[in-house]
Amino acid sequence: MRKKLIFFLICSSIVTAGGFPKVGTTAAPFLKIGVGARAVAMGGNFVALANDASALFWNPAGITLLEKISVSATHTSWFAGMTHGAVQLAVPMSESAALGIDVTYLTSGEIEQTTLQEQNGNGIFYDASDFAMGFTYARRLTERFSVALKGKYIRQTIFNEEASTFAIDFGTIFKTGFNGLRIGMNMANFGGNMQMTGDDLSNVVADPLTGRDVDNQLKTESWPLPIVFRVGLAVDLIGHTEGFMTDPQNRLTLALDGTHPNDNNETVGLGLEYAWDELLMLRAGYINNHDVANLSYGGGLKLRLGGVDFVIDYAYADFGDLDNVQRFSAGLAF
Repeated sequence: MRKKLIFFLICSSIVTAGGFPKVGTTAAPFLKIGVGARAVAMGGNFVALANDASALFWNPAGITLLEKISVSATHTSWFAGMTHGAVQLAVPMSESAALGIDVTYLTSGEIEQTTLQEQNGNGIFYDASDFAMGFTYARRLTERFSVALKGKYIRQTIFNEEASTFAIDFGTIFKTGFNGLRIGMNMANFGGNMQMTGDDLSNVVADPLTGRDVDNQLKTESWPLPIVFRVGLAVDLIGHTEGFMTDPQNRLTLALDGTHPNDNNETVGLGLEYAWDELLMLRAGYINNHDVANLSYGGGLKLRLGGVDFVIDYAYADFGDLDNVQRFSAGLAF
């Protein structure tokens, strides 16, 4: 019962929360769950730093910075036994263009039905799940400026009901050439509304006057998607080739992001990433003015074998009363 209640609160769009009049007024809020342990360990402050396959979530323009085909997968044990995951593939097509495809999902696992008469369950199970698939085209317009457009299909299901729509993401990255300073922007989830339909919303009732069967359709509301606008900068405080200080073995990058969602308060965050020889990474991040999230941290390891890069990342994020969430990501570039 606890699993079903929390999933309903997070994933439905008919819940309101005190103090935030727009919370719960959008469909498919799973689209806001961060992807990639590296970015999450930095508090999600990644819109200007995005330079791996997870850029397809944070800022798709970032895949123009990749020199190799990159694949990444993330697994998250979300709240109340739910599972969140994502897989991204980014493919450089030339020196100035790249393509990407990514899949994101959230699933509740099996939930047993309950009724007034069978409050401990009736032996019938169902699940609720969310799914999104995106296709990205990114292009470097100049040596320093890149843009990207991503189209995606979004679908939500619960038992025999479902809703689906299409949306687009748009992103840019500008490399200033000053100490590795990059400026990034991303607008995500701009698209149609979602409305649940399905067999369980229809039934047949008898007309009390004529006794004839009448088709009856339960009404559901249409809800917009959670549009998120991100803007940020990233700068190398210590860098291999660029930075306020150059160091052939050490890199320290600072990222600062501002986020404006259409269903909650604006937030500002700060993230740090330290890399030793681009093999061992330590990360930390902080989000200000978020309703539950604040501190996060993690690390990563990159191994180079035969021209192939293998990456393993970990992130720990504190969500206050909702407990903590741990993420694991694995990727390779070849």
